[in-house]
Amino acid sequence: MFEIAHRGFAGVAPENTVTAVRGAVESGADGVEVDVQPRADGTPVVFHDHRLDDEGESRGVTDASGFVWDADAGTLADANVLGSGEGVPTLDAVADEVPGNVELHVELKSPGSEDARLGLGGPAVPVWRPFVERVHGVLAANDAPVVYASFFDGALEAAQEVAPETPRAALCLDPDRGLTRASEFDCRALHPSLDVLSADLVSRAHGDGRAVNVWTVTDWQQAAACRDAGADGIIADYPGLLAHR
Repeated sequence: MFEIAHRGFAGVAPENTVTAVRGAVESGADGVEVDVQPRADGTPVVFHDHRLDDEGESRGVTDASGFVWDADAGTLADANVLGSGEGVPTLDAVADEVPGNVELHVELKSPGSEDARLGLGGPAVPVWRPFVERVHGVLAANDAPVVYASFFDGALEAAQEVAPETPRAALCLDPDRGLTRASEFDCRALHPSLDVLSADLVSRAHGDGRAVNVWTVTDWQQAAACRDAGADGIIADYPGLLAHR
């Protein structure tokens, strides 16, 4: 099975930081997963929540405030991620830490607004495409193999148009919707939540020729359950979970 470091093994390092990604690579992870969205000038940065503070559904990951996509380079560099003293990194800085033998899984989180990220295919693609083009432009110069992942049809469709040779993965909370999304956008893999994992889902995905990587795995028992269901990999908060049974 493959071990993919969720936000750079967020259980042992400040999530989505250069330190987390570097540590995940050093620990021997097969892949590293990060979240991307744009800062105010459109540069892709690595951050999960919409906001830097704890307003709305955001968790207060930094001591700064406001939406990520409204923040400039200085604000993000100075934002203190989870008290670590590290700022919000650019995708370029994070990608530099990932060598050619480790997959970089890039979750397309938002194109720069709350409304646009909720769009499905069709009309949402023009909103997503400029951001996906910026992301792909950054990653084109790096050695690491890339996988684009998203919950959003517009993001996957834009990725399919911008970088048809780069593998895609469909994230899902609903098995049927996930399988449909994976098929529609010719995804290499399905990434279901642990809550919806079943041997039947894995069998259906494998029948379509798609791998199954499960998120978010936090202990060895969950990793064992993924193995028993026939999954191909885990997206985990901690390293080494596959070493136990």
